[in-house]
Amino acid sequence: MAGLLSGGARAAPDLSFAPNSYMPEDAAILLSDLECDVHIAPIRHHSPACAWHLKAMIAEIGPAAILIEGPDDYDPLIPLLTHAETRPPVAIVSILEGPVRGASYFPFCAHSPEYVALQEGAARGVPVRFIDLSATDKAMREDDSNPLDPAQPLALDEWAFDSSDYVRALADRLGCRDGNEVWDQLFEARIGEADWRRFFGDVGRYCSHMRESTATKTMEADGTLVREARMVAHLAQARREIKGPILAVVGGFHAPGLVDALPKLGNVAAPPRVKAERPPYLIRYGYRQLNALTGYGAGLPLPAYYEGLWQTVAAGEAAPFEKLAHRLITDFAAHLRTALLGVSTAVPILVATLENAHRLAELRGRPGPLRDDLIDACRSTFLKGEEGGDASPVMAELVAFLTGSAIGDVPASAGSPPLVEAVRQRARALGFRVDDGERRNRELDIYRKPRHRDASRFLHATVFLETGFAQRTGGPDFRSGVDLDRLIEHWSVMWSPLFEARLIERAADGDTIEEALAAELNRRLAALEAQGMGGNASAAIDLFAAACQAGIAAYAERVLPVIEADIVRDADLASVAAALRDLIGLWRGRAALGFDNSAEIESLVGTTWRRALYLLPDLANAGEDRIAATLDALVVLREATGLADESLRALDPVLFDEAIATLLDTELDPALAGAVAALALLAGRIDDTEFATRLSGELRGAYPEMARRIAWLRGVIAISRELLWRVPELIETADQVLSALDDGGFVELLPHLRMAFAALDPREIDRLAHAVAGRHGGDAAALIVRHDLPEAEVAANLRADARVREMLEADGLL
Repeated sequence: MAGLLSGGARAAPDLSFAPNSYMPEDAAILLSDLECDVHIAPIRHHSPACAWHLKAMIAEIGPAAILIEGPDDYDPLIPLLTHAETRPPVAIVSILEGPVRGASYFPFCAHSPEYVALQEGAARGVPVRFIDLSATDKAMREDDSNPLDPAQPLALDEWAFDSSDYVRALADRLGCRDGNEVWDQLFEARIGEADWRRFFGDVGRYCSHMRESTATKTMEADGTLVREARMVAHLAQARREIKGPILAVVGGFHAPGLVDALPKLGNVAAPPRVKAERPPYLIRYGYRQLNALTGYGAGLPLPAYYEGLWQTVAAGEAAPFEKLAHRLITDFAAHLRTALLGVSTAVPILVATLENAHRLAELRGRPGPLRDDLIDACRSTFLKGEEGGDASPVMAELVAFLTGSAIGDVPASAGSPPLVEAVRQRARALGFRVDDGERRNRELDIYRKPRHRDASRFLHATVFLETGFAQRTGGPDFRSGVDLDRLIEHWSVMWSPLFEARLIERAADGDTIEEALAAELNRRLAALEAQGMGGNASAAIDLFAAACQAGIAAYAERVLPVIEADIVRDADLASVAAALRDLIGLWRGRAALGFDNSAEIESLVGTTWRRALYLLPDLANAGEDRIAATLDALVVLREATGLADESLRALDPVLFDEAIATLLDTELDPALAGAVAALALLAGRIDDTEFATRLSGELRGAYPEMARRIAWLRGVIAISRELLWRVPELIETADQVLSALDDGGFVELLPHLRMAFAALDPREIDRLAHAVAGRHGGDAAALIVRHDLPEAEVAANLRADARVREMLEADGLL
């Protein structure tokens, strides 16, 4: 009796299946084996049409047991799934153990056939079981190469509904864009019909063709066959234990394999007993995550649309597709009025949209507007001219609207780990929404409002735990000392079921968020030591700063000895100076970070300061590729001396000045020599006259490369731009040297001049221009000319002009 749905080797797609060309009335009997009284219901995950007809099928055959495709280690959660307080969408999450941790999800919505089967089984008081491999089995992983994917679904059979050769060929035949549109036209359009036999017979035939166009080796490789063996074993066990009809609700792609095995159930051994390494949990889930376009890899896209279809048909409304289209278009227009300003939602546009949807449905031979008809109608009426098509803001809002943002709920007895409950309570207490999946912006006044500071630490904690709940978009950066005067932190937050799943993964770390943070800190600290990050303190400082911002500053003190050890071993002045800058930033933001023991940070700043001074003599060995980084290091050290009067006693400027003085007569790269001279002048170790003498010697020096002449000036400007105005001889000497150059020498030096003066802001550049022009009796304003020519063309013209001038001079014409 299993001939129609038998599997086999890959064959050419059979395109005989077409709309309104259904199977004979008795064809669906081939989905059952009357001798063993087992019935197979081939479904598509999250299909309201399948759920509708499954409900009718259950009512008629009155099964003594219902078996459902799903991990068999989920059976203990069936009472929670059928609990009166469970409100879909929900999901079962499994935590994967091993060298790396991850999670997999098995979601349910109200219109999922599996959820309807669970509800019907509970209402009838018959046994309900899951019959697939356990969730942690390798065959159940959709992408075993990426175990850390936070949204990794269980490996179900949905790929065939869109990617199989049969479906692609049938889409071409029917004029559909993809397998989802094919499915809607052939099956979702039949929701509300009375003949479940004909419906499931057609689904079975459709899925059989998909399977026939799939190679056996593909099904072996992706785990399909081993999973079906487990399902058959459960069928055999149920048949031996239970009298009466047995119903198996499975993905349509698996139905042929199970039907073929029905006559042989008596010879199949019972499945092995499996106990999960860690118990699965029932969690709230959201339509955003359920959406096949962005999250869960099984099921129809845009779940809010299908939920609306399910509710409309369940309410018994006449012409459900027309009623749903009218309601969705009206509600979408209301949504646009608040989401996008300036988009017209006038009544004529709504009427035209609804009319377009109906006409498209008629043209495509459908009983009423389906999902793609609504989308096409909105695209043609709401968009005007060149508005970006599907990438336009209106279409993006439409996709979000049809996806939905609802999050389900689970009963209190679902038994979430204490960590999850503790974080939920903390989030609610701080004013964060945890009952929907909308993304929201939050501004926090972290300096003046203690509650806002607590909210900031909570958000930083969620970032530290990598939950995906929050993203910081602006505010003071204590890590680098940037924008410390900004009062407001800006965040983008969205409560997601994946957030709760991440917390479940970390439930073993502790019952509170502080305990979870401490455990994560210990893991990262151990990883730093294992990866051999010693010798560069940047990673350890990052860890310390993140832990402080997350609210565990006292516990984070254990990172400080690691930072100190890294600094002491570091032989690179640039990285030590960078660490000094970062530590000073942390010291200045210690109050906002909640780090009360400022003496620890100040002591570490002192250690870093002394290490930097110890490395200063190595300037003589700086290679060409390290000049820029070394100049930056000297700038950091000079800026640090300015904090010596801000109660940061660990910074002793006298030691720095003495170290610089010893470098004045050391042979250094010209850029570093200029920087050292500038530092010595600022410290009073040399006077303006000596400084000008050194400058003149460098600019007039006999360097083989012109660029090295200007490098000294570059070093001076990097340390202190103010010296251009404080030491008149600086501009005077530089002007004399540059004026003595011929055109060729000036053009050669021009790129290096630009690099030297790159540190000046526009106002300083203007001031310098006026000073130079004044020396030659001119006005800088008169030199401001706009040339609408590329730089390269101007340079070529100047070279051509020089060649012409040489030729004229040679001929005695100039």
